[in-house]
Amino acid sequence: MKPDFQPTAALDPTSGSAAPAAALPDAWISFTMRRLEPWVAWAIAVYTAWLAVVAFPHLPAVWLFCLYAGLVGKWAEVHPPRHQAEMALRGVALVAGAYLLHTYAAPETGGPGGAFFFWLSITCLYYAFMLKPAWAAGVVAFAILEFAVASLQLRPQAAWADLAVSGGFLAVFPLLLAVKFGAMMRQPDEALEEGRIDGSTSLFNKAGLLAYGEDLLAACRGERRPLSMAVFDCADLLEVRSIYGRQVSRKLMARTARKFAALAGDRGIAARTGPAQFTVVFPGLGRDKALQAIERVLGHPPRIEYDAGDSEIVLVPEYKVEGACDATSLQDLYRRLGEALADTREFEQRRRAWLQRRRERHSRPMELHAAPGQPCCDAGPRRAAATLPVPLTAA
Repeated sequence: MKPDFQPTAALDPTSGSAAPAAALPDAWISFTMRRLEPWVAWAIAVYTAWLAVVAFPHLPAVWLFCLYAGLVGKWAEVHPPRHQAEMALRGVALVAGAYLLHTYAAPETGGPGGAFFFWLSITCLYYAFMLKPAWAAGVVAFAILEFAVASLQLRPQAAWADLAVSGGFLAVFPLLLAVKFGAMMRQPDEALEEGRIDGSTSLFNKAGLLAYGEDLLAACRGERRPLSMAVFDCADLLEVRSIYGRQVSRKLMARTARKFAALAGDRGIAARTGPAQFTVVFPGLGRDKALQAIERVLGHPPRIEYDAGDSEIVLVPEYKVEGACDATSLQDLYRRLGEALADTREFEQRRRAWLQRRRERHSRPMELHAAPGQPCCDAGPRRAAATLPVPLTAA
């Protein structure tokens, strides 16, 4: 039986020991939270369409705002947020859409405080729930500003009491309720993800790869889409520290991690699954398209270049790519690719050993020749023999 070529601990080549679980970055958004965001914009789009049919059939322009909210949801689905700022940006986009809707259709819909007030309320509640407090406060503050500006623009003599009531709703419920509930609900999710992140690269580790990769595989099979996996063996990473030092090793590791994160894209998974092994999952791509993506990001042949000052380091990883057509699970696909890489490495070692022995079998000692102007190497003994005393003979 072949050995299972999949280390359970991601070793740090800069220290030679197992890398600890990473504390999540402050701007981190969990894998689960990323998949929820599109449904907020889609819910706004659906309810806007319902109002367009039931309450405002004489306002066909409302359908444009249904399309706008749907496109924001599609944006969130195609590019899941990796940073708090990305998620907050879509909240701001929804608030900006609300401003156009409130001012354009104001006479018929009642303005910001009318039937489409939910554009602000739902946006504030969701993003205050999902975002960290500082980002949530920014989105809510922008929504309150939008409400005040739109109200004063439409009704310059608007009662400040009405503005205070509606603005207070946007401030109190999202900031005092949703932020607190969101922080409590995120704690188990963040604690779970801390054990699925590699401490040296902030990529997923093997546990994260298998946990989230299985979900992606199930989703792709349910939607009848392909899925591929590539395993990269960057063995030269382990020698960089001894040759170039710890600082260069860390920078090269960071560059390598960024390359594989870019290769995975927004919807894929990049993981560090060994001391110098990286794995990338490509949802929606077959084997041929995955190879094209690798060539587009890493070049042909695939390589990772780093300028170390006086010299340029070029890593050329060995890799295997395979689709998940007949794989029973993502772990089975990972094991097969690991075994294929192990076979390739073992064959290369045998080939080099055979070439070394072949050179040794056919080598012969060369004759030694003196340099011009120097005595021959075997002239010494003959000179010594020529200086022996000549025996005397009788006359």
